[in-house]
Amino acid sequence: MPGKKYSEQHRVVYYDTDLTGRLNVGKLGDILMLVSNDQSNDLGVSLQNMKKAGLGWVVTQHVLTVDRMPRVGEELTITTQATSYNRYFCYRDFFVQDQSGKQVAKMHSVFVMMDLKQRKMVRLVDEFINPYSADYTTKIERLPQPQMQGEVTEHNERTYRVRYTDIDINRHVNNIHYIDWMVDALDKDFLSQHDLVSLNIVYKKEVAYGDTVHSQVAKNGLVTYHEIINDDAISCVAECHWQPVKED
Repeated sequence: MPGKKYSEQHRVVYYDTDLTGRLNVGKLGDILMLVSNDQSNDLGVSLQNMKKAGLGWVVTQHVLTVDRMPRVGEELTITTQATSYNRYFCYRDFFVQDQSGKQVAKMHSVFVMMDLKQRKMVRLVDEFINPYSADYTTKIERLPQPQMQGEVTEHNERTYRVRYTDIDINRHVNNIHYIDWMVDALDKDFLSQHDLVSLNIVYKKEVAYGDTVHSQVAKNGLVTYHEIINDDAISCVAECHWQPVKED
């Protein structure tokens, strides 16, 4: 059966939201990653302990589905559990519920373990995976890959220099910053008039301090396809689906 569940409460405050008062997708990602990190701390396998062993967790894919983006002031319950793992990949689920207990979002994520010195993926170490009580499997999940849907009707691009504050404990750009770069490539009117329905993001190559990245977006109606380009190489890709804002 799937691993141990862990839950936390979170109240959506004003700096979690965008100009519409709805939870920012990047902030949602931050909240989910924090709950995952807090579970690791609770189980005695913190990021600091892993770092001492020269190891770190790295996200390779998030698949996020949003039923309703929470608003400022809402009280949320976030639950996570590591569901299964094989020799190289660990799979984790996240569920977000509102005060009534209704699910408003969920996310499925894929993690790998990285040797922080060699910057390479390594086999999962029992010491850091067993406490989650997840199921071992020989299967590797084949999740859908982001791709452009239909004919492209609009392109846009923004350029960013990676700041010191973009770097996390693994000494590369935190996975949520990629989402912020991608969303920022869309124009204000589109973002204020549409809600995110789903996000499928795949991380391909690290981005480091001082790098210059290009956030490119191709749009077809309510579908957007995103690429983060660094030194002519694709570092990250994502496919997003949107819907017009529904009044509460």
